[in-house]
Amino acid sequence: MKRVIWRKTAAVALAIAATAAMLPREATPQAGAPTARSERGGVETAPASADATRRGEAWFYQRCSLCHMGRIVKDDVYEPMGPRLNGVLKNALPEREKAVRAQIQRGSPRMPGFQYSFAPAEFEELIAYMKTL
Repeated sequence: MKRVIWRKTAAVALAIAATAAMLPREATPQAGAPTARSERGGVETAPASADATRRGEAWFYQRCSLCHMGRIVKDDVYEPMGPRLNGVLKNALPEREKAVRAQIQRGSPRMPGFQYSFAPAEFEELIAYMKTL
């Protein structure tokens, strides 16, 4: 029985690794590139391409979904370990986006920091996807 479970687990891990290997690692020039100053004095960014958002979704499911979508049982109710991220960056002001970026990079006592886990282009792809949640 243990051998069968191990084989299934290995097959799933190989499928995930193969999918991640197929994703291009270089960012598109549009993903998060500063374009112009807004009237409020902040820097506007160009909208991310569909490919960058798709790659960001892969990063999210690989690195973030375990805690922010994974399930644990609390008082007989299934809940994610971390807060749900739906809408956290949807139409967010630049200050909120800056705070979320810092939180992801720095981490907290209950969340690891990811400043060394993502290349800058990968991080921009993750943020592009989070804006669609």
